[in-house]
Amino acid sequence: MKNKQLTQRQVNYLDILFKFNFQIIFWSGKINIKVNALIRMSLINVSESTQRTEDHYQIILTLDRINILAIESEVDLYQRVKDVNKTDKLCNEYKQAISENKLKLHSIELKHCEIVDDVLFRKDLLWVSENMHMKLLKKIHDQSFIFHSDNRRTIDLVQRFYYWSDHWATIKRYIRNCHACQQSKTSRNSINELHHSLLISQKCWKDIAINFITELSLSEDYNAICTIICRLIKKHHYVFCHWKDNDISVEEMIWIMLWNVYRLHDLSSSIVSNRDSQFISTMW
Repeated sequence: MKNKQLTQRQVNYLDILFKFNFQIIFWSGKINIKVNALIRMSLINVSESTQRTEDHYQIILTLDRINILAIESEVDLYQRVKDVNKTDKLCNEYKQAISENKLKLHSIELKHCEIVDDVLFRKDLLWVSENMHMKLLKKIHDQSFIFHSDNRRTIDLVQRFYYWSDHWATIKRYIRNCHACQQSKTSRNSINELHHSLLISQKCWKDIAINFITELSLSEDYNAICTIICRLIKKHHYVFCHWKDNDISVEEMIWIMLWNVYRLHDLSSSIVSNRDSQFISTMW
């Protein structure tokens, strides 16, 4: 064999092989008979091959591992809603109004409603009683193969078989309060567009930030600290103050600002604080 320059991949293999004590022996083509795939298959034991085939087709989820009582089909759920529909007080009022040929009851148009086997329907959709709203949405929205669908998808699934007054508002409220949806889905509220970084201040003490350190032990009639920080150079003033009934008076805050900020650094252009806008507007 002639020496040739090794590739980087071969060098990496050599670094691993050098850790072992072995000898490489070259066999010529006549001696080293290559065994093809068909010869290898003929050497496999028949019983071993059969066992492998059985492993591929074995049943994992057997009947003894399934709790049939924990599974509720759509037919069972539909029947439960029908049973509650027959005994619900509000549904009975609607059915009584329909039998009296009334066109409206509780701001609900009854012209598209009908009674079939003592069950209230509207446009061939089963009317869902109020005490079944949350149970129905939990079965439809929280089922695994849908995996907490959005408003449009959930409303579409409900409207295939069920109906109740303002059902879309109930569905949106349920999804908005769903714990799994809050954790796994990104919020697209328009208010999030206001969450941007603050602009960089152009002059010292023109833009300040105010915060309060509260629930401190009483010392010389003071029980809190007001922190006033310049947003540009991060210099600060720590001022003792009075914190009473989880609040501080505007008058005291005005004197703090006059004596510790405006007297030393002139008027500020903006104030960032954890207090509400009314407090800032009254003070500033």
